[in-house]
Amino acid sequence: MTNSSSPAPLLNGRDLLRANGLSVEGPIQWGRPVTGSSPGVFIVELPAPAPKVSIDPDAIREWLGRAQDLRLDGKRPSVAELQSRLAAFWLPGQAILYVGSSRKSVAARLAGMFKTPLGERRPQPSGYWLKTLHDINKARIWWAPASDPELYEDTLLETFVKTVGALPYAVLATPGGQRRDHGLTAPLHDETARPVKITKVTVLPDATEAEMSFSRSSFRVRATRPISLAKPSRAKAAPRKTVKPVPPTTGPSAIETPVVRRSSRTAAPGSGQASAPTHLTAEGLAALRAEFDELTNQRRPEVISRIKAARELGDLSENADYDAARKEQSFLEGRVQQLQQMIKSAVVIDASHEGGTEVVLGSTVVVETDRHGEETFTIVGSAEADAAAGKISFTSPIGRALMGRHPGEKVRVQVPAGTVDYKVVKVH
Repeated sequence: MTNSSSPAPLLNGRDLLRANGLSVEGPIQWGRPVTGSSPGVFIVELPAPAPKVSIDPDAIREWLGRAQDLRLDGKRPSVAELQSRLAAFWLPGQAILYVGSSRKSVAARLAGMFKTPLGERRPQPSGYWLKTLHDINKARIWWAPASDPELYEDTLLETFVKTVGALPYAVLATPGGQRRDHGLTAPLHDETARPVKITKVTVLPDATEAEMSFSRSSFRVRATRPISLAKPSRAKAAPRKTVKPVPPTTGPSAIETPVVRRSSRTAAPGSGQASAPTHLTAEGLAALRAEFDELTNQRRPEVISRIKAARELGDLSENADYDAARKEQSFLEGRVQQLQQMIKSAVVIDASHEGGTEVVLGSTVVVETDRHGEETFTIVGSAEADAAAGKISFTSPIGRALMGRHPGEKVRVQVPAGTVDYKVVKVH
């Protein structure tokens, strides 16, 4: 990071490319075709630094119109709110807006960027923040052929960050793969995405955790209907009717506040809707946080060091160490993002319910089966499910059947191997 008491040195695209031993071509005005079809790197910059950003409100409106699922901090933003958030990343003392690369053709990559409407994913969404700028047509592009474009792109960005202390305006990830914390989710719409095919499931289907929200009325309708152990009738089923909620005295009681204690941050940013909660025990949440700490503070620096060491060997075209490290980095960053989402949407299971006679989240249940004798299950959220350790998700067929049951009750569960009868022996 640079010293805040003095402005960072002004960087320009031509000198930055030359400083890394590249043969510079350009500049050419934004939107005009680039000559040549070789792989390489490119830099988009303004002719001079702009002390104040000018974000086009019409461009923002078009963006919001295309990306209907776009959310800012979990909520649908107004034009002014989105403008304000983008403006927070503006660097008033720098002209460089974006650094990019292409393994195949810089000309083709830029042509795709020019052609892609703001908010669309195809043909090429790279640097889409550029299109929010009112004066983007005044920008110019420098480019250079390169045998390893990704290597040079990372090097250029590392130099910029080391000098300026921040990423260029339209670059949304560091060379190490860490995404900028801008609060935007689902910013791009994919017109060619195929609709999801929904398959009808009739017997104890797996549920999403959002479907298992603990509404008193909805849960009583589902949980208070006992599962009969009698042989099913062959008679034609009657049309399904609306079932009214029944008092909890006829079956398992509703599961509400005594079951979970909701975190103050359950509504994590999502695409279209708030993210489903991640139900965890206190131990499970601590384990996720420990894993996140290990990945970000130990594994990530180790992988970045391996990538840098591999680069120093020279030619990367047949460098197995470099390829392996880059793949590991990709998987690592994906897991880091998954952990961030799970921790933000965590709902901590409170197993301190009274009596200990009803199966709820966090309960340990001893059951007898007609096939395997006595078994013990701990009911947890799907994030902690581990069949080998006896931890089953409350959204699984067995977990759903046992939820709300008491010692002595019997249930029949449809599993891939057939049906299994369970009798609840003990709950603690």
